[in-house]
Amino acid sequence: MEEAVKPKRTRLRAEERREIIVDAARKVFLESGFAGARTRRIAEEAGITEALLYRFFPSKSDIFRAAVHDPLEKFVEELLATTADIDRDEGDRRDRLRQVNAMLLQFMADSAPFLAVVLLSELTEARRFYQTELHPTLSRPIYEVVSKITGWKQRDGSLIFAAMFGTHMGLAIDALLLGRDVDAAQVGDQLTRLFSDGMPEDVQAAPVTFRRTRKGA
Repeated sequence: MEEAVKPKRTRLRAEERREIIVDAARKVFLESGFAGARTRRIAEEAGITEALLYRFFPSKSDIFRAAVHDPLEKFVEELLATTADIDRDEGDRRDRLRQVNAMLLQFMADSAPFLAVVLLSELTEARRFYQTELHPTLSRPIYEVVSKITGWKQRDGSLIFAAMFGTHMGLAIDALLLGRDVDAAQVGDQLTRLFSDGMPEDVQAAPVTFRRTRKGA
């Protein structure tokens, strides 16, 4: 009787292994929060040893940066690519602003669980992440895009960024804590009208549109 041939173990490429670790980290961070997450637990979830995990990420902060910061950079790339051909003197500025509002709101809604892990938990880590990761990555691109669309100018862009970030993040966190989904296109349109015209009567009657979260989600 011939001996059964054992299947060869497939060695994952470094990029694939890194992505598995990052996906595992996102799950553990959501379960335990930033402070409660342990690198050993992340390694177990990724199916590797803790020693191997440290070959990819020197610290828990580095893992969190990859889990949350990488999507930030991807969003900025998409935002800049989408708005690269904007000419403030041509086309409908509201349509452009509506598009940016919808993109930013959808990104915040998708990222809210992970951003809440750090921004709403331990203050020291929240400050570090906001000051060194989130703010430097998002502030200038968002200011430049909104300024290009609207013509609004500010020396450092801080007010425009704070208004955009605070509004969209606030809506995303509100939906997260209420267990609802944000309709990004609908609310993006409402925000655009609010910023452009003030709050008309029909928007006052329904300032935010939510969809109920699917059961089991």
